[in-house]
Amino acid sequence: MPGWKYAFSLSREAVKAATPPGTARLIEHSMAQHNGKYIDRVLNFPTPTADPADPLNWAPWRKFACLATVSLYAFVANFASAVVAPALPIWNASFPGNAMPFEDLTQFIAVIFAMFPFLTLLGPLEVSFNVLILGLGNIFWVPLANVFGRRPILITSALVLFVASVCGTFTSDFHRVLFIRISQGLGSSVAETIAPAIVGDMFFVHERGTWMALYTASLASGSVVGGICGGYIAARDGWFCLFTVSSALAGTAFVCAVLLAPETLYERPAPCLPAPRVPRNYRYWHRTTPVPCLTLGTLPSMHITLPSRFLGGSVHVVDPDLNFTWYSSSSSSSLSSGDLSAVAPARFSKQTRASRVTALPAVSSNIHTHIQLPPRYPAFTFLRSLRCGMYRGNLFYQFVRPWYTLRLFTTWIVMLQYGGLVGGVAVISTVGPQLLSLPPYAWGQNSGLLFLGALAGILLGAAYSTVLADQRLTAFAKRQGHGFAEPESRVPILLPSLAVATGGLLLFGFCAQYPGEYRWVGLVFAYGMVAFGLTQVPAIWFNYLIDSYAQLASDCFVMTCILRGIIPFAWTFFISQWIQSDGFLIPFGGFTVMLGVFSLLTVPLIWTGKRMRIATARFVVGNQ
Repeated sequence: MPGWKYAFSLSREAVKAATPPGTARLIEHSMAQHNGKYIDRVLNFPTPTADPADPLNWAPWRKFACLATVSLYAFVANFASAVVAPALPIWNASFPGNAMPFEDLTQFIAVIFAMFPFLTLLGPLEVSFNVLILGLGNIFWVPLANVFGRRPILITSALVLFVASVCGTFTSDFHRVLFIRISQGLGSSVAETIAPAIVGDMFFVHERGTWMALYTASLASGSVVGGICGGYIAARDGWFCLFTVSSALAGTAFVCAVLLAPETLYERPAPCLPAPRVPRNYRYWHRTTPVPCLTLGTLPSMHITLPSRFLGGSVHVVDPDLNFTWYSSSSSSSLSSGDLSAVAPARFSKQTRASRVTALPAVSSNIHTHIQLPPRYPAFTFLRSLRCGMYRGNLFYQFVRPWYTLRLFTTWIVMLQYGGLVGGVAVISTVGPQLLSLPPYAWGQNSGLLFLGALAGILLGAAYSTVLADQRLTAFAKRQGHGFAEPESRVPILLPSLAVATGGLLLFGFCAQYPGEYRWVGLVFAYGMVAFGLTQVPAIWFNYLIDSYAQLASDCFVMTCILRGIIPFAWTFFISQWIQSDGFLIPFGGFTVMLGVFSLLTVPLIWTGKRMRIATARFVVGNQ
């Protein structure tokens, strides 16, 4: 199998012609007719099966309903996590008989203590533990989803979140509320792992950028809205109302998951790129090397030896009249005239009909015995969509598999960039409200309005990704003679976003170091800049992982969420002491440098990402 040395020794032309996992044939040049002219046609990839239950075949309303469901769940998960933080000072006023020191109240956010007691040796910490538990919960949820399906795990996690939120409305005991917060954290874990995998299962390659941007906007806005509303809700309607609002939202998400989120983990044949067809307009054809085309009528009586450049994992034999493809699983480079056992039809187009098959010339008496008609599938009714549960086996291996994704360079890039941005947001959300509550600002209970800047940045970031992500992918494929779309074509739009987010950290540190009557504008604007970049990273990188690694993407999400919890934990662990000793500018300058280094890792992937996918193809194909 090819490795790193082989991948980086290939010529530029060979890399362009290679089709490692993640490469999709998106454009068929000059094959569609419009107003008397032949234009390029956008192909759907992956190729859906004939089963109506295949998520790629769902009606648009069903896809949108499922997308809205997982987006709502992601919003509620982050809202329930963040809504308690601004209301912590109100606890003692609401329950004077159960008053607690503020350091103990922060354990409502730092609920990881109860699950991992050894961490109490680290001493009292700030709100970053909540981020840590959301990542660690996926160590259990994602392997279970890979074995039993995404739908039952999504429903179970939403149910856990709902039940925990309801229980929070009936108790004021500190230790019981602490356990409830643990349960809420577990119920919120899959918002950043299984939910984006569901989005990737439903849409074709050229559609994922738009829909993933909408999902990530919901994901990021949940914590922002919770940060804005938490203090007002607790001050006006009491502490219990925090859990009442969370339980109402979680209950809605649970009902929607049961009714509107069918199973999306669908077993289909491994995607294989169709052979390029000769376009009516030959202006592109000189750039590509066509695959040999053989007619089905002469196949049984021909002895064929393909040139070595066309030999690989499979041999493509295409019948242009019937429009389906044959694949040979044999390693031999020849097809004997009397043996068709090694050749089986792997895919039929929807236009193929039995009448056309029976109309073939009688060139061989046994040719029809090797043609398999597409199976008949039952209709995908509402009752069928409610079915839940499968068993794919090998449970222990599924728990180990996420750690193997550390062999993929992209996993490290996503972990560091996502963790760095979440760390920046966590630090700003920790020190920002405290800063605005002091002179010269003295915002008091209105200090949570700082989060409005983040909300504006999230909305702008979602619009940016929605407009550019899929447009750039399609434009890149149109420029290629073979019409290939590469996951790396979306990545360059990340560079401006990362530059804006990195500059936002430095701007926040400068405005915090030198406060003034109107410097709050700089604080709010800086928070929006960081949130703008935070929306881009999952919108672009999650799509990259899904396109490149298919079913391994959810395992990559597990590792991403773990480090995305560790980095904010480390940053907020030292921030208070660091600010007290050196002020705001030096700590935020250090965070700016680290995020800048993480951002620069994008550059080598843009230029050599496809070579990396060639080098790691053996890991991906062998673990689907």
